Amino acid sequence: MGVAVFGHRGACGYLPENTMPSFELAFELGSDAIEFDVVMTRDGYPVILHDADLTKTTNVLEHPDLPTQVAEITLADLGNLRVVERYPQSRTQSHLHSGKYQIPTLQEVVNNPAFDGKHLIIELKYGADFLARGLDLIAAVQKVLTESNWQQRGLKLTIECFEFGILRKAKAVIGAGIDYVFLSAPDMLPEGRTQLDDDLLEEIAQEFDGVSVALEMVSQNELVRRAKDLGLTLYCYTARVETAQGEVATWFEKLARSGVDGIFADQPDVLRKTVATLA
Repeated sequence: MGVAVFGHRGACGYLPENTMPSFELAFELGSDAIEFDVVMTRDGYPVILHDADLTKTTNVLEHPDLPTQVAEITLADLGNLRVVERYPQSRTQSHLHSGKYQIPTLQEVVNNPAFDGKHLIIELKYGADFLARGLDLIAAVQKVLTESNWQQRGLKLTIECFEFGILRKAKAVIGAGIDYVFLSAPDMLPEGRTQLDDDLLEEIAQEFDGVSVALEMVSQNELVRRAKDLGLTLYCYTARVETAQGEVATWFEKLARSGVDGIFADQPDVLRKTVATLA
């Protein structure tokens, strides 16, 4: 089966999420791509973090003189922080590395020569909130990508976002040669929508290349068939060993057989082994 395996925030089941070592490990474990989240510092630098609140995955509370919101901190001050494990009790292996790694910038990730020829999936976070603060995340990302010469280096890029308007703007500003994927969850649909119905899927297909949905949405309302009929690439998230519904291999096999084109996984090696048995 041709199901792609994506390292969710790297290999965050083993190393702290959204760090360079986690990204490098994800590729070593057989990921077809790595996914990471991009936010902005006060002085306009795109950096790799899932949350705007720095207390979630950094040691910012050890620095009482620093702001706890990424949009209020400078890149220089952010460099004094280290990433900590989000789930220290359940991810004890990753927690052993808490406090070791810096928060990478988008520039550092896309310019890493180890990623030449690789597939990077960039999630734009809180774009509208940053705009309200006078911070243009899309323009900052576009600048970094342009300066990286990513096409000449053989990179494949996907940009994804939960915000329909932000993703549409990203496509207009950043341009062609990149896949644009709309992210969806039951509680994170465009304003006025209550489900990922046919009308919304058709609107997504008119604007973007694909849709990525929460695991529980895959089996709803013939989503796989409807997405395929519209020519959309379909991804789902997030496969985790610790939240598997029943035996891990059986659960991962069910996901791999669901008809999706790619699956985001916190332990990409486990998903890779399952996918390999279905080839």
